[in-house]
Amino acid sequence: MLAEYKMPFNYVQVLIAAFGAMSLSVLTFFIAEAAGASMQFSGGAFANLDFIHIIRFTVFPFAILGFLTYVIGKSHPGICRVAQWVGVAVVAVSMVAQFFFAEDLGSAIAVAIMHVIVGVSWFIAVDNSNKRANERAVQGA
Repeated sequence: MLAEYKMPFNYVQVLIAAFGAMSLSVLTFFIAEAAGASMQFSGGAFANLDFIHIIRFTVFPFAILGFLTYVIGKSHPGICRVAQWVGVAVVAVSMVAQFFFAEDLGSAIAVAIMHVIVGVSWFIAVDNSNKRANERAVQGA
């Protein structure tokens, strides 16, 4: 019987990336506020960006969508590559929207930087990093 190690990536890396992205986004938030960004928005999901919004809109979607990618990736490892690029595309589109809704340029740039942080973290987190381990397990068995 052939034993296969079928994990597209370690889900713990998704959680680490989620909290890392959140931490860097919070740091960006405090730096932007100290630099004079109002963090006020005229439309969209909220009128005022607060600390709790960063946690809510970073960790929870990241962890939930990462878990779904992990579960689906166990049976279809190719989905990891698709999820990487779909996540980056969604982040890129929503990053541009900040420039339309922000009350000042500092807020728009700060939130855009937060989006870049989340996009890069997502891309790294859901990488099919166990691909070589899976190939070695199949060859060794």
